[in-house]
Amino acid sequence: MKKNKAGRFALLLVTAMALTGCSGKNRPDYTAEAMNVGGVSVPLGEVNFYLRYQQIQMQGFSAYFGEDFMNQDLMGMGTPYGETIRDTAVETLKEYYVVEAHAKELGVTLSQEEKGRIQEAAKAFLEANDSKALKAMSADETTVSHVLSLMTLQNKVYDDRAATIDTEVDPDLVAQKRVGYVMSSLAGTTDEEGNVTELTEEERGEKKTQMEALLAAAKESGDLSGAADAQGMNYSTLTYGQEGSTLDEAVESAADALAEGEISDLIEAEESYYIVCLESAFDEAATESARQNELSQRERDAYDNWYTPLLEGTEITTNDERIQMLTFDRIFSQPMEEIPEKTVQEESSESEDGSETGEENE
Repeated sequence: MKKNKAGRFALLLVTAMALTGCSGKNRPDYTAEAMNVGGVSVPLGEVNFYLRYQQIQMQGFSAYFGEDFMNQDLMGMGTPYGETIRDTAVETLKEYYVVEAHAKELGVTLSQEEKGRIQEAAKAFLEANDSKALKAMSADETTVSHVLSLMTLQNKVYDDRAATIDTEVDPDLVAQKRVGYVMSSLAGTTDEEGNVTELTEEERGEKKTQMEALLAAAKESGDLSGAADAQGMNYSTLTYGQEGSTLDEAVESAADALAEGEISDLIEAEESYYIVCLESAFDEAATESARQNELSQRERDAYDNWYTPLLEGTEITTNDERIQMLTFDRIFSQPMEEIPEKTVQEESSESEDGSETGEENE
């Protein structure tokens, strides 16, 4: 079972990457050390290449926020989005280097076939781009090959740890109910300056009357959704299990007391009126999704339990001044095209009835 993992990698090519904007007056020395992970020097060029790889992946954001989205505060936290992506790229590369240093302890290495496919991908990448694009990404064969190797190795280690989990899941742990509900908010209105005007008692009474009329219609027809639609009110659904839901506690308690298809009485929560219908006492699709989520979390925990102590025990230094030289003046305007959607690892594994081929690193 393969889930989305840190560093999951599909072979990608930039087929015609046009660059606009200037690169700044001072071109960084990409051979200089950006960070040191456990005594291993990480060149700035490698950080730059991985960062530009991430930048291109996100270029679709430009359709919504403009080409210069990397220099905008998209998260509303006072920080340009590009700086957040840069920080994440640095942390991810730290992870890759820690994994690289300890993967052999698990017996995990890259096969000769995987190494060959990585070399092919790196060469194809270099051939598909002009010198201007490659220079901006500090992309040479050594840099591209090593980053792809790091990504592939991390994916293999993740799979190795994921294979150790207990795949038996208690059905009661993940069983999901599906409820439908109509809500009428009792919260006041907020103006542009953040001032709140609370509802008057008369307004609250009108909302209660409206919900009581809806309840009567729903009880008569046995169809809360249809009754809500007839009155121009919103009917929503959600699923929940042992871990609860986003609904108010009083609403969830009322839903738990219903038989399948039954409609509740009017529920007055702290800031809203609710009417709830139990659509399904056991939602099969939602339960399976919850089961998969539980297994994915166990995989993540198994990997983290191996990786986190190693990270904490690794001496890491970073040259923040150099890393901050990686700015976002250049805009990568062409989308990326995928070589067939298989990882280096998957293509190697499929060559002999699903088993890995090639000699291992010594």
